[in-house]
Amino acid sequence: MKIYDRNRNVLNLGQRVMIAATGAVDCLKEARTDNMTPYQAEHEKCVLLANTQERYAPIELIRLG
Repeated sequence: MKIYDRNRNVLNLGQRVMIAATGAVDCLKEARTDNMTPYQAEHEKCVLLANTQERYAPIELIRLG
């Protein structure tokens, strides 16, 4: 399933993203959207970032580049 950032840009694995709340930059490592509706995939904490090792909701992220 495709996931989108807060500006409705498609997010892909390995892509650089910025956490909107903090301005920290990281890479998208994994997205677990199995058995989720599109709304859940956008608002649930299903995206794992590489350096922070925390999960975020795609709507909390902004795609860079």
